[in-house]
Parts: sequence; C-alpha cells; structure tokens
Amino acid sequence: MVKAHFAFFFFLFLVKIGHTQSLNGEWSGEITQDGKPNSFHYSLSLTQEGDKVFGTATSSNADGSGAAKFKVGGQLEGTMLVLQEVLQLEPENARWCLKHMRLQFADNQGVATLEGNWEAQGCKPGFMKLELAVGNQGSGNPSKSQYPNTPVHGRYAGNLSQSDRDYGFYFEMEFNKDGTGTSHIVSDGEGGNATHRLHWTFDETAQRLDFEETEIIEESVPSWRWCMKSGSLFYQKESFRRSLTGAWSGFIEGHTLQDGPCAPGKLFVEQAILEQNVPAKSIDSPVAKPIEIGQYEKKTQRNVDVERVMEVRNKTVRIRVWDNGTVDGDVLSLFLNGDLILKNYRVTRQKYETIVKLDKPTNFIILHCLSVGSISPNTVAVSVDDGFQEQVVIISSNLKNSGAIMLREFTVK
Repeated sequence: MVKAHFAFFFFLFLVKIGHTQSLNGEWSGEITQDGKPNSFHYSLSLTQEGDKVFGTATSSNADGSGAAKFKVGGQLEGTMLVLQEVLQLEPENARWCLKHMRLQFADNQGVATLEGNWEAQGCKPGFMKLELAVGNQGSGNPSKSQYPNTPVHGRYAGNLSQSDRDYGFYFEMEFNKDGTGTSHIVSDGEGGNATHRLHWTFDETAQRLDFEETEIIEESVPSWRWCMKSGSLFYQKESFRRSLTGAWSGFIEGHTLQDGPCAPGKLFVEQAILEQNVPAKSIDSPVAKPIEIGQYEKKTQRNVDVERVMEVRNKTVRIRVWDNGTVDGDVLSLFLNGDLILKNYRVTRQKYETIVKLDKPTNFIILHCLSVGSISPNTVAVSVDDGFQEQVVIISSNLKNSGAIMLREFTVK
C-alpha cells in the first residue's frame, strides 16, 4: 500500500513538472554528431499546447558559414520531449539530416534545460543540450530584457519579392526588445495591405535573425489570403545604415506548409543611421535629428521615417516618381532638404521627372502625403539616377508620418 501511494505521488510529481514549466519560448545550445570534432549551434522556437509541441529549429555551423531551418513537431511525455524535424524549410538545395530527438527536461537551480540523444535516417547520431532563454525561465513568456544587447531593434523598411510574381511588395518590420514584433506588407498588385504579428531570435555569432509571422493583426482586403512568412536574415551594419537581407518561405493563411505552401522569395529591409547634427527634437521623440528633418517636422507637425538610403556619385541627380501599384488617386508633394520640388502631384503610372542639385554630403527627399487615395497608405516608387546608375525604391507615407530617402555622397573608404 505504501509503495502504491509512493508511485502515485511520484507520477503526480512528474505530471506537475511537465505542466507547470512551459516549453514555450526560445531554446539554444549545441549539438554534436558522432565522429565529427566540431559542434553545431542549435536553436528551437517552441509553442506548447497541452502536451503537443510545435515550432521551428535552426542548425548552423559554429562559424556561421552554413545554416538550415526546419519545421518541428512532437509531444511532451512526462518530462521527456519527443521531437521530430518534419520538414526542411531552408535552404532549398543542400539537404540536412531530419533529426528525431528525445530530450529530457530539467530545471537546475532555475535554469531550464533540454538534453538528450538524436538520430536521423542516413546520418550518424549525436547529442544535444539546450537552455531556455533567460527571459523565458520559469514563465514560458519572453521578458522585456530577452534581447537587450542585440543591434536589431526598431523599425526597418524595404521590399519583398516572390518568385511567382512580376511585381514586388513594400515591406516593413518592427522589432521589439522582447523578441516580439510586427511586419507590414503593401502589395503593388492585388491584396491591399496587411499587418502580421511575429517573433524573432538573433544569433550573435552568425549575425543572423530568424523570424516567423504568427498571426494576422489587420488586413485591408479580408477576402485576400496572405502568406504567413518565416526566414533567416543576415545582419550587416555600415556607417550609415543597418540592413537585413535573406530568403523567406511560408504558407497561405488558413493552410499549412503541407497543403498550402507559398512560392518563396527574398526580402531586404534597412534602418538608416542618422547624423544627429542639431539639438532640434521631433514632435514625438526626444532624439535629436538632422536639421533638414527637424525643420520639416516642426513646420508640418508630421514625423519623418527615413526608410531607405542611397549613395550617389554625382551632385546633380534625376529624380522620378510614379505609382507602381494600383492607381488609386494618391496626391503628394516632394521636399528636398526642406525645399519644395514637387507640389500637389496626383501620382499615375507615368513617371514625373525633375533634375535637382545636391548641395550637401547628406541630403533628404521627403514624401509628403496630401491624400492616400482609396487605398491607405500612400506608396509610390521613387528613382534616383546619378548618371552612373538608377536606384529604385518604394516609399510609404500617410497623413501623420512622411517616408524619406537619405542620399549620401559616395566616398571611397
């Protein structure tokens, strides 16, 4: 009878461990393979629903020279996580081992770990040990300090392409310090625009950001089905910008990767690094901004988002502006360093062209929206031709925030 009670309470103890400690969050550590001297970096982004667990995994060489991303799924059996990489998401060509893992959960003085053996068909087996990110310990939810020291914070803007489309998308990503964020996409064709919630992790060693869109927050055309995207983006910092570039894949909203995959594509987003040359403040931010932007914000009571950066080799440039998507009655003005160069222009497919002289090492073209037309926000194509090359970007503005391009004089470093 005593033995029976002991076994019963031991069983309850195991159940309690398995269900009070959520596996939700970001796990990272090392994975080894029999016969290979070097270890690999391995990370898991997990979501737990009852005893079911699913998410994504990323495996990369220690030097960051190669990486692969997988869809994973499994089940928590007491304190044992049985997990399988069910599909390789990236890269498209080189095939990696699809691993089957049996990982024991433990909580050692407040540090949650998963460790155990793995095996895969056609591959030598190995061992892995992972830890839950500090901000997740004991709660299963990221804390506000989960990624306090990573360089990837704030808003990035750029474009996204898809292999089965002859048009592109305006694309924004907003990264919060707790590993959450949002993405915003505007179609140059059908579909309007949509905002997605996402979560992300950053690998300091590989300088790589992994992201996954988890749900749609808002969309302008409810009948349109967007891709739920994920990907690995490589981070680069220059003196005047931070950028993220890479490939993405995904599945159609309301489907799965198996029954509704999207055609994959590529994306590029960047964040301008502004020279804070005056103490003037924006109307909503205590951060000093360049005088050209500060004066515009004070005059118009709008904030400026410097979305794109271009380097030019000539002080005289040709600027063109047009509607590269659905022509819906957008009306705008263009400012160059505070001077009006285009006033109250209704944008069409036909390219409006003007030639301007850049009189500073760093210049700003600001898109001032007067009407968003029938589809918000106001997105237009702007090209800058310096006689050596023509650079084309998509800029977004509304009645509160004005998109801008930073034009920098090209210098040989």
